[in-house]
Amino acid sequence: MVVIIGVGTKNPAKIDAVRRLVTGSGRAAEIKSFDVPSGVSAMPMTDHETRQGSINRAKAALEADRSIIFGVGLEGGVSMLDGEMYLVNWGAIADRSGHVITAGGARIVLPKFLAEGVLSGRELGDVADEYAHQKNVSKHGGTIGILTDGMVTRSDMFLYILRLIDGVYAHENKEN
Repeated sequence: MVVIIGVGTKNPAKIDAVRRLVTGSGRAAEIKSFDVPSGVSAMPMTDHETRQGSINRAKAALEADRSIIFGVGLEGGVSMLDGEMYLVNWGAIADRSGHVITAGGARIVLPKFLAEGVLSGRELGDVADEYAHQKNVSKHGGTIGILTDGMVTRSDMFLYILRLIDGVYAHENKEN
């Protein structure tokens, strides 16, 4: 049976993470992507807001097409801790029964230039483009890719989150 997965974004880095999860699992799945609103700020400024954006995207993807079994939402944002700004990432998967599982990813301190740009009201992707002298950073390796010299990409970070969620889902279904 082919499972149909809806992803609440058109961002190639996020879609790639879902594709990599499916390919790595050996399961038969079709992936559909949808341009849905996150329901939060364009630049989420807290873990709570970033997590909520991922939940909203997962639910919206699920509702975008009745054939979808699982909706996936992935959201990047920032969060302050001890006076420093961190890059944060959250993911959510929603199913037709209303069950939602979320997980958060790694954190990394943003350099002062990036943090100041975000605090001035700009989106991190735009500031990262300027910082790295590139275009559309958020659709490729992401800020994390720039800050780790490509050792970890945006797709990698979201794949890690999806693996966490997939593992929790498998564990919960084993218990039932």
